[in-house]
Amino acid sequence: MKSAFILLAVFYVNYLQLCAQNATPVSWETAQKNHQAVIVVNYFQSPMFSYSASAKDTPKGICVDLMESFAKYISTKKGVQIKIEYRGYDGFSKFYEATKNSANGTFGIGSITITDARKKEVRFSPPFINSANFLLSHSSVPTLRRMELMAKDFAGMTAYTAKNTTNAARLESIKKQYMPTMEVKYLESSIEALRAVARDPKGFTYLDFVYYNDALRDKLPIKRHPVGDFTGEEFGIIMPMNSDWQPLLQEFFSEKGANYRNSNEYKKSLNTHLGESAVKLLESIQQKK
Repeated sequence: MKSAFILLAVFYVNYLQLCAQNATPVSWETAQKNHQAVIVVNYFQSPMFSYSASAKDTPKGICVDLMESFAKYISTKKGVQIKIEYRGYDGFSKFYEATKNSANGTFGIGSITITDARKKEVRFSPPFINSANFLLSHSSVPTLRRMELMAKDFAGMTAYTAKNTTNAARLESIKKQYMPTMEVKYLESSIEALRAVARDPKGFTYLDFVYYNDALRDKLPIKRHPVGDFTGEEFGIIMPMNSDWQPLLQEFFSEKGANYRNSNEYKKSLNTHLGESAVKLLESIQQKK
């Protein structure tokens, strides 16, 4: 009898967990009526921004802190209790397609560049950070002096990149402008691209600054070529086009709302996940541009 009770209890707990993992997100209109809501937050493995040991674990990162602060803001200012369900995806492409085609009440987080093309497919929050992108190679590669010398200095090398990303588009543009013979290998994620370059003495890539920061932290054989530094990109949270939550995120970032990017919570999150040295590196590069 005791063993039967234990089995029943285990089954019930598993059932509740399964229900939680398959929660249906709701619109803001419905949330206001019910004074509560479940929102689904999709994420892909993005160092410092949205990362976890496995898809089953609760993610951490700047974007996770942002969404938790957003939920608290909605609870405090709007009287609507928010429960967040996080769902992890392997690679940017799967994550982006899933979020784009998801139900109202779904959000997507990570190092997602705001572009005009993507604005036609998804809704964006205001930018939560200004990014920098680096031309990276294996540490054994001599430092590139000028982009115009890339065809000569990087001859016989292979570019690695995650498909359907802005960094892939940047490499394709560089190939057209500076290195027509460039060989490009497309991978599922930017993390895979970084690891490929670390293994290949003749490998290179373009990646967001957080991946370079990760490489330094993990002491990977990666070199940055400053001549290829690119700034001007901004990262945002995405939602499907059918979402009515965008105005809430806009308010959250505004001076009349939480003024999130100027808050102590935001500054603490940056220092926690990026580290003081990475924050200073990003600031210095943007000031030079």
